[in-house]
Amino acid sequence: MINLNEKFPFNGKNTFNCGQCFRWTEEADGSFVGIASGHVCRVKDGMVICGPEEERFWAAYFALDIPYDVITRDLITKDPHIESCIAFGQGMRILRQDLWETMVSFIISANNHIPRIRNIVEMLCSTYGQPLDFEGKVYHSFPSAKELVHLQKEDLQVLHAGYRDVYLLDAIRKVAHGEIALEQIQEMETAAARQELMRIKGIGKKVADCILLFALGRYEVFPQDVWIKRILKDVYAVEGNAAQAFITQTYGEYGGFAQQYLFHFYRNHR
Repeated sequence: MINLNEKFPFNGKNTFNCGQCFRWTEEADGSFVGIASGHVCRVKDGMVICGPEEERFWAAYFALDIPYDVITRDLITKDPHIESCIAFGQGMRILRQDLWETMVSFIISANNHIPRIRNIVEMLCSTYGQPLDFEGKVYHSFPSAKELVHLQKEDLQVLHAGYRDVYLLDAIRKVAHGEIALEQIQEMETAAARQELMRIKGIGKKVADCILLFALGRYEVFPQDVWIKRILKDVYAVEGNAAQAFITQTYGEYGGFAQQYLFHFYRNHR
């Protein structure tokens, strides 16, 4: 088992329901079961329940090396307003997710809401993923691009993803055929990685930035959707180019953390 509270407080609801991941399910006892990269675990009372051979994987996934005390102090010093957002999001962690899974999930997320994204992702996995046994129950892995490359548009209709089917097929084929090399993207500078991701249909700047933040740990990236743009305009009185300058100057290398605290707070206080 891994103690997620060992260094900093951990909160499952704030972490798993903030819009960064879509394969965690809250159980009746308040625990969460999650699937990632072919691994399954249960998180209960801040403890990761898994086999000893899986502890290394989950420790990396939960990014236990990130110094949240240092980051939150820095953010509050630079932006006192964000303190209430951080307090509300106490225990939220930015996860280190699989690049392919994050790409597909955020292509699905475009103009979509979290429950529906979860349903589409789960249908994709249960239909085309590999079975995984955990605690006597069968779950499914996230299918790789090579496992999906034989699919045609009509095969994806079972997902009810709508127009996103075309985008999913483009991502599947470009990755499976090596036109987009995931290993190379991980080694690229942030700007170059963003441009490479945007070669896939359905990945614009916002989706690319979510992938950079949630899969590649580019913590300086500050994804801007409609919610965030509204927050910047209404709370900080900045928009457009002025907004980007404000983000860079105020949050710097911790922009992604600031974005998550702001998004989570205002989405729940609308």
